[in-house]
Amino acid sequence: MSNSPMHLPLRMLGMLATLATLAALAPSLSAQPAALPADAIYTNARIWTGDAAQPSAQALAVRDGKLVAVGTAAQALAYRGPSTKVVDLQGRRVVPGFSDAHWHLPTTAQADLTDAKSPAEIVRRLKAWAAKRPAEAWVVGRGWTPSDFPNNTPHRRFLDAAFPNQPVVLTDRDGHQSIANGSALALAKVTAETPDPPRGVIEREAQGVPTGLLKEAARQLVVRLIPEPTVADIARRIDEETRKAASFGIVLIQDASGRAPEHPVFTILRAAAKADTLRVRYRAAFPFTPDASAATVRRYTMLRDSTTGPWLRVGIAKGMLDGTVDAKTAAMLEPYAGSDDTGLPFWPAATLNKGVARYDSAGIQVELHAIGDRAVRTALDAYAHAAKVNRTQGRRHRIEHIEVPALTDLPRFKQLGVIASTQAVFATPDQTTLQNYAPLLGPERSSRANAFKKFDAAGATQAFGSDYPVFPMDVLLGIYTAVTRQTKEGTPKGGWYPENRITVEAALRHYTKDAAYAAFMEQETGSLEVGKFADFVVLSADIMTIPPSDLLKTRVLQTIIGGRQAYRRP
Repeated sequence: MSNSPMHLPLRMLGMLATLATLAALAPSLSAQPAALPADAIYTNARIWTGDAAQPSAQALAVRDGKLVAVGTAAQALAYRGPSTKVVDLQGRRVVPGFSDAHWHLPTTAQADLTDAKSPAEIVRRLKAWAAKRPAEAWVVGRGWTPSDFPNNTPHRRFLDAAFPNQPVVLTDRDGHQSIANGSALALAKVTAETPDPPRGVIEREAQGVPTGLLKEAARQLVVRLIPEPTVADIARRIDEETRKAASFGIVLIQDASGRAPEHPVFTILRAAAKADTLRVRYRAAFPFTPDASAATVRRYTMLRDSTTGPWLRVGIAKGMLDGTVDAKTAAMLEPYAGSDDTGLPFWPAATLNKGVARYDSAGIQVELHAIGDRAVRTALDAYAHAAKVNRTQGRRHRIEHIEVPALTDLPRFKQLGVIASTQAVFATPDQTTLQNYAPLLGPERSSRANAFKKFDAAGATQAFGSDYPVFPMDVLLGIYTAVTRQTKEGTPKGGWYPENRITVEAALRHYTKDAAYAAFMEQETGSLEVGKFADFVVLSADIMTIPPSDLLKTRVLQTIIGGRQAYRRP
């Protein structure tokens, strides 16, 4: 019998026609989410996805906190259901949510001394702050820089006259120096006979009398006496600071404070994560110490393995190798200009190598603060040693700040797979940079300071952060600084060492995909791709096309984290 259509029963012909129709419709039917519609669809947007395979899109569809469509309006609207919220973004620029790769949680209330510019202004702000507190309370502040004082030389005499009977401790912008007045030094029993502690310096006058300036570990001689905040205070600060982060478009905070696991901060964060009340994603660090015991390292791995949720992770060890340029404690290969001083290395290389290898063998990612070129090289050497003796790779160890690296060391970041954790706003050519920082380095080293383009040219993975509260966690300010290397006022003309400027798109990548990679979260956030968290930011202007100066006028309109609205501009 023939199988031609002419010889088939009519009923069978009808069935074949139906099957053919269904087969033709199969692609469109598979795109129809009748059973699983989106919770929300965002359309009419100009989306920079951060995904090389699909760099741009016009719409997003979100279900259960994740992206189910990234593409055209038609592709996203295919997921529309009876309860789906559809949001017209009116042509706004949308980018992946930002990550701050180096951030600190401030737990103590302090007077803000940022941009004080003189001892008189510092005292005025302290008086106003102290007037709202008990007369016997410690007066604490943060944010001064050496250029706020005559001859770039901080001294307690400016505080003693204003606060003769009340203890005062002021931490500098970078968090590596403190000025203590006479009352605070007396309570701490710091005298001319007090020796410098390991990894610390007590600045002195003739006969060894302390000037009040305490550098690095010497700060703890006095700071340890400041009353600790209560658990309620810390919880309030976590809420305030994470709300502030969301207002800047930050969806992931990487807290580099390196607190011990028993610190109340961890207790509060874990409770918030369990209650699903964290406003942003939070990745916290525990301490790195080269002499940590095997038992201590095991305790850290247990903490890491017990915090693997989408909102809270604890999985990196933070250590310190040197101080800062402004304090002349950053460890340099050559002396500071006009000096024999090469800074303050914190650990011998052999000790550091042994410690890094111990953490590395336990599978723990390490981040080391290293600002001077000597410290940066020491960190790279330690990571190379660990990889060799443990035969490990893919740890994504990091170096934090890397302000003044030797140019010959830049290719080693890619070779070793080490993350360059840099801070865009550090390139701000403000008064302190031009009057203290650059003169201490001299022209040659200044020309390679915070040179983000050189890292990119060397193929390093560069993760941007703010080092908040050292600098503001304002991501758009950071992008402006990386792109212009100018102050907000547009100085100097053309930028400070303009050859080190980068593009807006490069800066965006460092604040999103690269920063997520540094936290082992690039499969979940950092770019807008189907299956990843719906973490994105809606901006008031198209930062890809506007003049760089307009970046300072651009505002975050909405921050969406896991499909939730974490922030909306009033």
